[in-house]
Amino acid sequence: MSRTIFITATGTDAGKTWVTEHLVKRLLQQSIGAQALKPLASGVLESGLNDDVKRLLDAQGKEDPSTINFHTYISPVAPALAANLEGNTLLPAALCDWVVSKEKNADVTLLEGVGGLMVPLISNHKETWLVSDWLQTMRHADVLLVVPLRLGCMNDLLLSCKCLKDMNFVPKWIVLNDIDNNHTGESTTQIILPVLKRIFDVMPQIICVQKPEDLDISF
Repeated sequence: MSRTIFITATGTDAGKTWVTEHLVKRLLQQSIGAQALKPLASGVLESGLNDDVKRLLDAQGKEDPSTINFHTYISPVAPALAANLEGNTLLPAALCDWVVSKEKNADVTLLEGVGGLMVPLISNHKETWLVSDWLQTMRHADVLLVVPLRLGCMNDLLLSCKCLKDMNFVPKWIVLNDIDNNHTGESTTQIILPVLKRIFDVMPQIICVQKPEDLDISF
């Protein structure tokens, strides 16, 4: 039976792609039928590829971006803004259908979102659609929340968890990503645990990471 992991974060530059690429590498090394998707992206390199898309392609030994990417905006800005600038409004049904078609190709699908849960994917006078709305269409997915260990991360983490709770989701994993080598993972965990127990009946698994080997996540 296939399984989908929706990888979101407390914001931009939290390390979602780093987590996704190293998780898919580990799964493939274990001979698990896994794939990593980056359905939406903004900004391109000189090659015409988005950097996150390229990293995930390389991690899987793939070359065709259409195998993992539904749409890339040229403008390196938030998707809703890029859509307005480029006159290319996202069609939610088309995105969701694309994801469903791709999920059939693997036992484990790592689906990397965009920014955080409240990032607008569509925002105009006709409609609004956020990353959280996208996640709501994927009730079958487990959620992995990436949190960069920086000043302010606890507030961002707990706000994201409150948002997930209101959506009737419990993140299965919270990855505290020590991208700045602050070595505050253990102390941060001690502080947030009592608060998370107020929010969730079932506790997420909290994982502190500095290097790929630390991503000890069981699927």
